[in-house]
Amino acid sequence: MFRTSFVVIFGLTFVTLCYAQPVDVAKTNPQKLYMHYMPWFETPHTLGPNNWGYHWKMNNQNPNIITPNASYPNGEKRQIASHYYPQIGPYDSSDPDVIEYHLLLMKLSGVDGVLIDWYGVQGTNGDIGTLLTSSNDLIDKMDDFGMEFAVVLEDRFSANINQVKANVAYLRDNYFNNPQYIRQGAGNDPLMLSFGPINYQSPSQWTQILAEAGEEVDFLPLWFEEGDAGANADGEYSWVWEDESQDDYLARLANFYQVRAPFLDGQGKDVAGGSAFPGFDDFYVEGGVGNVVPFTIPHDNGQTLANTLNLAGQHTNAVDFLQLITWNDFGEGTIFEPTVETGYDYLLQLQQYSGVPYDQDELELVHDLYLARKEFAGDAQVQADLDQVAILLAELDISGAQAALLTATGPSIPGDLDGDGFVGVADLNIVLAAWNQNVPPADPLADPTGDGFVGIADLGVVLAYWNVGVPPAQTVPEPGSIVLLALSGLAMGSRPRA
Repeated sequence: MFRTSFVVIFGLTFVTLCYAQPVDVAKTNPQKLYMHYMPWFETPHTLGPNNWGYHWKMNNQNPNIITPNASYPNGEKRQIASHYYPQIGPYDSSDPDVIEYHLLLMKLSGVDGVLIDWYGVQGTNGDIGTLLTSSNDLIDKMDDFGMEFAVVLEDRFSANINQVKANVAYLRDNYFNNPQYIRQGAGNDPLMLSFGPINYQSPSQWTQILAEAGEEVDFLPLWFEEGDAGANADGEYSWVWEDESQDDYLARLANFYQVRAPFLDGQGKDVAGGSAFPGFDDFYVEGGVGNVVPFTIPHDNGQTLANTLNLAGQHTNAVDFLQLITWNDFGEGTIFEPTVETGYDYLLQLQQYSGVPYDQDELELVHDLYLARKEFAGDAQVQADLDQVAILLAELDISGAQAALLTATGPSIPGDLDGDGFVGVADLNIVLAAWNQNVPPADPLADPTGDGFVGIADLGVVLAYWNVGVPPAQTVPEPGSIVLLALSGLAMGSRPRA
């Protein structure tokens, strides 16, 4: 590993970093954006050798079957229950590196908070314990990155009303008192969505259930389901749905914004949540589950997301927040998370919609941090250094994070100063831009020799590794002509070192 001393650059700022606070992202679009999140993925990391959770395999897929493929992470494609493949490969929801990667990508895309698909502490589903653990692992990281959270309560696996009451009591005792929990309205009430309701569809039942909250909550069932909760409901939120024969997902959303949301307000139920999504392309039939949902909404190379975002942008006054559906429901193909198939496209659209001052470069930096976490998993010193990179990203100090990441890991190829995996013109330009200058001894960008001065020795490192690595998609000149041209511009010679 080509690595310069990390102590010098961070030693003087250690105290500051220890007490650093995440910074809110500046957005030109003030609308609250909340990402629906699935915490239900399990791998051998938690289940033991060769064991994978249901959501990666459904009824007939086997992630242990691996096909070599250079286009996939680590050059291999596992057989998973999805038409889409995570950019980082199949992962465990409790993995802290994954959580860090997810939350930083969301933050730099303008997402304000996460709506966790939440099953509670009591229920008949066999994975309820791991779901709770993964949810809590995610929640524990919220304040590190200045993100908010709330829950979308699932009642479908409750055996009786007492189990749902216990779940709401858990929210009261463990979540509602968290300063990162989403609260809104004049009463500063905690936001709680219901995916349904499904098992409990009478207002009297929800009066009993919500009494366990210990305070007023903003309780939102799915669109057109507020009657199940009666006066206990404070509004509704829209979701993904269409009549396949009509291809009417946009018309349904428009109706919610134009007709349903104002009706809710007229009934004294003053909270409405809109929705935007990239499509709906489920794997249920291929996964042996059956035809669970009778429609498909094609992604159309990003046009579906553009349509739903544009519609939401036309009706910002009709809703209190926009729910992004979803971060990572791979089984249903409603995925904002970067995948092999879609890359960063959906997050780039989201960045434009939210109006954040970032683009793909910042998203790739987060990905590089994740890769470094895995590459140096056994190196405690590097992991401590990478913790500081995450802090700088949470503070939105992008240039500081870039330099810290290079310092922490060092370029994988000594002459690869920009960290793109290839030594060429871009690296040469970094040296030439700092030619004859003194630089901090720990700065690896222009000073690959690490001696504090940029000169012939640093140029020699770049030339020694010229054309090494995987080249970008353009013609790469041979070093002779371009170096001679560059050196002719430096004919004045090098000044002595200070």
